[in-house]
Amino acid sequence: MNYFYAPKQDWPDEHTVDIKGQEAQHISKVLRKRTGEIIHVADGAGSHFACEIISVSKQQIQARVVNSASMPEPEIKKVMAFGAIKKRDRLEFAVEKAVELDAWEVCVFNADHSERTRLNEHRLNAHIVSAFKQSGRYFIPRMVIKNSLDEVLDHYIHHQPYMAYLGDVEISSTELTKPENLLLVGPEGGFSEREAGLVKKKGGKFIRLGRNRLRAETGVAAFLAQYLYT
Repeated sequence: MNYFYAPKQDWPDEHTVDIKGQEAQHISKVLRKRTGEIIHVADGAGSHFACEIISVSKQQIQARVVNSASMPEPEIKKVMAFGAIKKRDRLEFAVEKAVELDAWEVCVFNADHSERTRLNEHRLNAHIVSAFKQSGRYFIPRMVIKNSLDEVLDHYIHHQPYMAYLGDVEISSTELTKPENLLLVGPEGGFSEREAGLVKKKGGKFIRLGRNRLRAETGVAAFLAQYLYT
């Protein structure tokens, strides 16, 4: 089943949706959908809709809701925050896997050991939308970009931090007990001792993702996979 994304601002009322831009072009030009046909739409805010197309143009599809299903917000939310990865394809892979594996938000930041790179927020958001539709999720994650781990910890001040770390620290239980959780994965060079100290001061917990040294994007998937059913 193909889902199309239409954010809340594209709903004139609770029974009608205006699908715009590339989504509309895909429906009309690629799939060649016509009036009277059914499409499936996700609003990213907890609901899926079966909708009947009532008008088709080059830039907009208008449809009316014929059926819907909703999902409540999860009681335990997981923010996936990871150090910026220099290679674009690996960075985008990490973002996609974070979405597929149920991250509530995705945060990319420049860590101490990151090779500084300019992040294309628009392109990363496009990958979030694509993974959101592909995985059939009800809530679309928000993209957050920060300049350092310091900024990340300040932004998520009320979250419980969990850091994947290979250094000499006490390894804690990985069970999530708080409603708001911040999962931290370093860049290719891992986290610095300074960054580990910041997390420790914030009452963070440290875990290891197995015996092998993982690539940063693999660490993102391995971390979230532990809590897929949490």
